Amino acid sequence: MTTMPNEPADSHALYQVKGMLTKFMRMLFPVEFRIDSLPNTGAVLPFHYPLMPGEMIYLPDMIAGLGSEQAARDYYVLTASHLAGRHEFGTFDFELAQMSGFEERAERGVEAIDSYVSSFDDPGLAGALMRLCESARVDAELSRRYLGLTPRLQRLNAALIENLKPFALSTMLVRASLGYGIETGQSNAFIRAAAEHFAPLRQPGATVADSARATAAMYTWLQKLFAAAAERGDAEGLGENPGDLRDDLLSTLRGAESGDDGMAGDDSLGDAGGETDQFNQLDASGRTLKGKGSRPLTPEEIRKLIEAGAQLKPAESPGPAEGEGMYLTQLHNKEAQELEQLREQLGEIGTMPGGGRLMIGRSRSQDSYYAYDEWDYVAADYRRNWCRLREMIVEGDGGDFFERTLLQYAEMLPQVRRNFQRIRPASFKMVRGLEDGDELDFERMIESRVMRRMGEIPDGRVYKARKKEARDVATLFLLDMSASTDEPIHRDPPRYSQDAPDQDDWSKAWQRNPDQPQRPRRIIDVNKEALVIMAQALEELGDSYAIMGFSGHGRDNVEFYVIKEFDQELTDEVKARVGAVEPKRSTRMGTAIRHVREKFKDVTSRAKHVILLSDGFPQDFDYGHDRRSNAYGIQDTMVALKELEMAGVLPFCITVDKTGHDYLRQMCAPSRYLVIEDITSLPRQLPKVYEQVVRW
Repeated sequence: MTTMPNEPADSHALYQVKGMLTKFMRMLFPVEFRIDSLPNTGAVLPFHYPLMPGEMIYLPDMIAGLGSEQAARDYYVLTASHLAGRHEFGTFDFELAQMSGFEERAERGVEAIDSYVSSFDDPGLAGALMRLCESARVDAELSRRYLGLTPRLQRLNAALIENLKPFALSTMLVRASLGYGIETGQSNAFIRAAAEHFAPLRQPGATVADSARATAAMYTWLQKLFAAAAERGDAEGLGENPGDLRDDLLSTLRGAESGDDGMAGDDSLGDAGGETDQFNQLDASGRTLKGKGSRPLTPEEIRKLIEAGAQLKPAESPGPAEGEGMYLTQLHNKEAQELEQLREQLGEIGTMPGGGRLMIGRSRSQDSYYAYDEWDYVAADYRRNWCRLREMIVEGDGGDFFERTLLQYAEMLPQVRRNFQRIRPASFKMVRGLEDGDELDFERMIESRVMRRMGEIPDGRVYKARKKEARDVATLFLLDMSASTDEPIHRDPPRYSQDAPDQDDWSKAWQRNPDQPQRPRRIIDVNKEALVIMAQALEELGDSYAIMGFSGHGRDNVEFYVIKEFDQELTDEVKARVGAVEPKRSTRMGTAIRHVREKFKDVTSRAKHVILLSDGFPQDFDYGHDRRSNAYGIQDTMVALKELEMAGVLPFCITVDKTGHDYLRQMCAPSRYLVIEDITSLPRQLPKVYEQVVRW
């Protein structure tokens, strides 16, 4: 692999092995997985990846620190195999009714996993343990089915483990889950005890339900262990080196303050073997603490803490402005330190934040809304249930605008249709791993013969067949309907006179002048024209698509306008809604993007895309701590776009703002946005962008 001049010498990029990786996955698995890059990440153990269904596999776009080119290739190959193995070995076949106490529940798949994890008092810890258990089970299944991967898997796990802090609880749990060092005796009592929970998951026939039961057993064991250690005030029984382990457990606050990243290093408290501070401590560093489920302390709680001798330091509140105060999750005692450290070290990202919750109004006077989190980059945490979003239906205009646009672009539409007909897929594709098919798959036959010679049960899926290919794409067009889109695209210099003090206001001037044939063409009009052309072209191509818009005024009044749903036809009613779209108020972009995930919830298409049409940066009157700065809105939108991508929906941003590079480069990768200098060219450019951006 070659490296760019500004990259570390041992860095390796995904694009250099993507072709090989795609072919490798086709050989191993019957499902046609698609590989895509995940920016700003590095090489991590597979259990760090969220339990996410779908045929998209996301891998780091660049990894460094593994040394050789072969080690980097092994990382990509083995991680992709592990993530695909979750599908192959039944991770998403989980049924909640299989678990004791949940017999009446009907959830399946990732929804069942989320419901099960959320039933624990500490869902973060439970989610991390669930992923650790599944990681152990899937790795064991991979090693049994593909023996050639086993030594490479062992080498990679050993290399990644060496980068972890040796005496951290999370490291010892990971060692136990992988069985690392147990057979050679390089383990302590804690690792050996933890390994007993993972051992059944490595046996043939273990299922995801077994992983869920092991999660519950391990969660209970750890809670009892922490409680006993907190009661005794020591780390007796947790390992052969209790002093180092105890320091690691109880140094959360100092580690956070020193910027400890959990990697190997000397993290002494400076008082070896002595008692740590018995006072409850309140850390002011909002950049590292995760204030999940936090609330301000009441005056009575503060008084009791002071009377108990607590050392309190004011913290910048990540909560509501009207609730200035301190947060319970920032207040640490011994047990809280231990659990918080373990949770953060395990990197809990299994349940993606930012998901919406539908709040049903209790009476006719109370309307229903979606509650969404919002990312506060100052506190480095989410503001929980911070924004309220309401779906709204656009009233139609009779279809006049739609028909007028078709006439206006009558010469261009045939060319767009011809281009879209050209990108229709080939008639057939090869599908491998079938029990019956047109011809034998020799690679599968060889593998089956090897398994038989080794005394294992061979895989009978040794056929392949050519089957009809079909585009399986769903795209949502998200339209910025903020007040700024009301601006004319061509504006004459203002003329001032005593008789017309508001001559610079084009709308008032147009309303006063009935002889003027039509109002000036606005930004919103050009965006609507582009959507009309795309709707006509996609009807020809057959791709599934939806059209939505957003605006609002403040965090409690985010508006999401439904123009066309995925399952709706392009009826006269939909055409009328497109024409009736008008500028509204502000641009709280992050909340709208998070709601897009909700709109894709029931979409089963293999490839999912969002194309965002905007004319400026995210902005609202209460979008952040400082109304004069747009940094808060940009950071929240950046995180929302990453959440969307992690959910398997690829976003692409288009802006007609000539200064768009300044903020879009902060919000997304350069390949995920486009700045259109000439706004009038948008109706002609959008179909071309769709051809190039939408993958299937």
